[in-house]
Amino acid sequence: MKNILYSLLSILVLASCEKEDPNSPDNILNGTWEKIEIVTPHLGPKLSKDEIGYSEEYEFFRNGTFTKFNSKTGLTFSGSFKFEAPGENQVDEIRTYIYLYFPLSYSQTQDLAEEVPCWTCVNLGPYFYGWGPTERMILYTNNSLVNPGPCCFKYLTIYYYIKK
Repeated sequence: MKNILYSLLSILVLASCEKEDPNSPDNILNGTWEKIEIVTPHLGPKLSKDEIGYSEEYEFFRNGTFTKFNSKTGLTFSGSFKFEAPGENQVDEIRTYIYLYFPLSYSQTQDLAEEVPCWTCVNLGPYFYGWGPTERMILYTNNSLVNPGPCCFKYLTIYYYIKK
């Protein structure tokens, strides 16, 4: 009788385990992504992976952290990220927004900062594509990852990544 009770209890526990959704943003994002293309819409040129002249990778972990490596600077930065669902009126192809937070010290930001390119945002130079030590990426339903670049129109460059 005890064996039957333990067997039934084991089956109940196993059946109640939540299965992981392979299409969840966590599962899709987890891993290493490399830059494959740079597009500057208002100028027209596209640079493919071979034409960029350097490599750049993000590695995302399930615990909400990431690392970013840029071969031109030789630096690796790390931080945390959060998902944000797209609004009701946003494009259906957007699976989720990803906000990256770099916990940079003041001296690191001074080392990276160039001239502030416009009054609407603080940009930390050509290797941080966002608002100060924050970047926003978009994960699309076709599992492509895009970084829409800095907030300033003058530098409207879009970065495309593919999972390795």
